[in-house]
Amino acid sequence: MLSDVGSALILAPHADDEVLGCAGLAARLRKRGASVHVHYLAVDGFHHYGLEHETTYAERVVEVEAVAALMDWSWEIAYGDQDLIERLDTLARRDLVDRFEAALDERRPDLLLLPSGADYDQDHVRVFETAFAAARPMPLAIGKWLTPHVLSYEAPKLGWAAAPLPRTAAHCDITGHLETKLAALRAYASQLRADPHIRSPEAVAALAALRGKEIGVAHAEAFEVLRTVM
Repeated sequence: MLSDVGSALILAPHADDEVLGCAGLAARLRKRGASVHVHYLAVDGFHHYGLEHETTYAERVVEVEAVAALMDWSWEIAYGDQDLIERLDTLARRDLVDRFEAALDERRPDLLLLPSGADYDQDHVRVFETAFAAARPMPLAIGKWLTPHVLSYEAPKLGWAAAPLPRTAAHCDITGHLETKLAALRAYASQLRADPHIRSPEAVAALAALRGKEIGVAHAEAFEVLRTVM
């Protein structure tokens, strides 16, 4: 499938979700010349567990810029410094569907990557549900872009999801790209946590090793297939 992908659009509820879920796949795409664009939803200053101080919006943007430079992708922030962290579910569904439809029609990606809808985080669920609606199949003849490949990426924290986890039906071999993924994770300094935290570099590497073993390689990322056109 990667040979069919000339452009990818990643929807990230927050800045670091895209790295946790699909930075290895993105690195492979960029290496072969495909374009990658990250559409962040809520980026705010915030007080996180494990930090003594509240991060500022300016600090978060600096991190996003550093990650973009490392990953060599383009990006935009939909709701910057609007106090919408953990509140994306308060936005009107129709507004988010319209936003994602416009992004798909403008960018016409071959691959759309969504956060998992099985997440316990209401922000992730709202992004998944509305983006899934925006990507609904309609013929190109009526003017709406039909994205050929739609996948959802997983996060290390999904083991805490209350709903049954989706089957990870697609794997991407990221052997040789894990260090890039971990470097991008470390660039999100305000989000970084020490082992044994589920979002630590050690946890992310362990999940990549597990997914790799599932397909007989050193490291991989796993995805739920929502649509693929062959």
